[in-house]
Amino acid sequence: MTTKLITTKARAAARRLAILLPLVLSAAAHAAAQGEGNPPNWCRNGVFPDDSDNFRVARVAGARGERAYFHKDAPDDCPQPRAKCRDKVYLVPGDEVIVSRTYGGWACSWYQPRSGPGKVGWLAADRLDIRETDARPPLALWAGEWEFYENFLKVRAEAGTLGVEGQAYWHGLGDNVHVGEIAGRVAPEGNALTLEEDTCRVTLRLVGPYLVVNDNGQCGGVNVTFDGVYRRKTPRRRR
Repeated sequence: MTTKLITTKARAAARRLAILLPLVLSAAAHAAAQGEGNPPNWCRNGVFPDDSDNFRVARVAGARGERAYFHKDAPDDCPQPRAKCRDKVYLVPGDEVIVSRTYGGWACSWYQPRSGPGKVGWLAADRLDIRETDARPPLALWAGEWEFYENFLKVRAEAGTLGVEGQAYWHGLGDNVHVGEIAGRVAPEGNALTLEEDTCRVTLRLVGPYLVVNDNGQCGGVNVTFDGVYRRKTPRRRR
């Protein structure tokens, strides 16, 4: 596995994401730097990928047209079913989320649409049909190309092991781009796989159709992180 820092001109695809990615990824890096000891009512984008070792997929339940609102973790007495805690964002029955943990009657949930930024917040646990994660998924389910914004991972299954390679990006001012790289081959332990070299440590967890990825913030240049919920890359349709 290798890590490196590169300063170069951003590619055209990178430019389209240059505004969004610094907000998402720098927030993740800042939260990761806070380490353990976060308040138990916190449910936030930056800490979500490292919030659990038992992520599960869930679907929003309810009658057609019902709304399941996200709830915030601030003020300090949130989440609770009061207006001051309720977010403007909601899901509808059938929407799929990843749950990291529960807190009282609430589930910390990440909703990752096919395009656009993900949403993290508390959902009422009784509005979710939570499914247990396959503890030992077949290697074939890992294989493929995965993406989270501009970050990507390629996973190949071979002889009982998984080969992983990927890159993560952070865009600074102008054409300043920080890059992190990972590469290695290892056998997974259950639904988790950890790559380590030098100071870099990256853990991938296969949770249904998602890869929940977190690192230790030491896998590339400043503010670079692989943290996120990755979806399998959708093949482009031929015209």
